[in-house]
Amino acid sequence: LVGAFHPPRIGLADPDALRYLPETEIKSGLAEVVKHGVIGDPLLFAQCESGYQAVHSDITAVVRRAVGVKVVVIRDDPYEQGLRAALNFGHTIGHAVESASDYRLRHGEAVAIGMVVEARLSESLGLAQDGLADRLAGALRSNGLPTDLPPGLDPSTILPRMLVDKKNVGGKPRFALPIEIGRIQVGVELDQAGESALQELITTAPAGPR
Repeated sequence: LVGAFHPPRIGLADPDALRYLPETEIKSGLAEVVKHGVIGDPLLFAQCESGYQAVHSDITAVVRRAVGVKVVVIRDDPYEQGLRAALNFGHTIGHAVESASDYRLRHGEAVAIGMVVEARLSESLGLAQDGLADRLAGALRSNGLPTDLPPGLDPSTILPRMLVDKKNVGGKPRFALPIEIGRIQVGVELDQAGESALQELITTAPAGPR
């Protein structure tokens, strides 16, 4: 039975416990909330666009909606054969950014940066309409999250770290890229032109204040 698991019958969360966390940790966690809005809940994303105070003042409903997106994805694809890969949005690049920062960036901060880069990649591939990445960046910034690489982080260290991600297939990363708010395309493998576009996006990514 080692390694066996059973889907949970119920999930419990106590949003009141969040008051014991520093604000920076709450904001870091909101990166995943924004991600869930992009994946499958445009109304949740719109609420995130209203800014941190609007989100924090309605945190119980926000937690419920965010968890609801993940529950639906996992329920419909429990063994990650397709749709569940949507939960990786922002993480393919985000994990590499987090590692390249020597973990000075919090996980949510790195994922926020990763989501913006991956959204710009989606635009460059013609999957998403122009403007999606800017809208996403605006929502993240309004919740106190970074959207640019931190000063001092060498962009050339990011791509090599992506190549050792455990979710790679055949040594190549596969991306979950946004098409529009509420819709993600999974399993996107880059051709040579796509790899060049990604490299340019990363190496020319602006560095901004945290």
